Amino acid sequence: MKPYYDHAGITIYHGDCREVLPTLELPSVLLTDPPYGMANNADYSRFSGGNTRRGPGTKHEDIHGDDAPFDPTPFLDFESAIIWGANHFWSKLPSGGCLVWVKRNDGAFGTFLSDAEIAFIAGRQGVYCFRRVFAGSQKAIDAGFDAYLQSAHPNQKPVELMTWCLGFSEGDVLDPFMGSGTTLRAAKDLGRKAIGIEIEEKYCEIAAKRLSQEVLAF
Repeated sequence: MKPYYDHAGITIYHGDCREVLPTLELPSVLLTDPPYGMANNADYSRFSGGNTRRGPGTKHEDIHGDDAPFDPTPFLDFESAIIWGANHFWSKLPSGGCLVWVKRNDGAFGTFLSDAEIAFIAGRQGVYCFRRVFAGSQKAIDAGFDAYLQSAHPNQKPVELMTWCLGFSEGDVLDPFMGSGTTLRAAKDLGRKAIGIEIEEKYCEIAAKRLSQEVLAF
């Protein structure tokens, strides 16, 4: 299969990961943020009275595949695996550890939407936390909506978070639900090879642009 993007050890494939993965030699490390199966309404402008002028990306289309339950089983046979959104499919996961991304300052806990997000990490028993408050989050909280609404993808994670996640493993990386390419950008910054797969071409384009930047813009 011809890559959508292939440069400096980072490769992107545009397609359904269920069809693309059998054609690839897979890396040893899985780090991904799949559709959770929660049918999330990604039009976040509803939290700001329909105002989308605070920045690009406040009004998203719904995530492809998020209207059906997610089954993590096909993605568990890796030497290292981290899967975000684990609280939505805990019953389908084996025993393992837990990563917690704390995305609020203490004073904002319980004010609006989630204070943190959770990932499953294979081969661990502990709970590990990482705090990275969104840029401009206090202004966003004051306005009644989260700063992540201004990102390129409705579930976009910070690069710093994915860099932290990669610190739990060594080796080449796979993200079969790549989105806007944050996992690949973190891998590139660490000098690690990575493969990303994304079913929506618009996000492949965004990821390719992010990877071409020497200084990350978002």
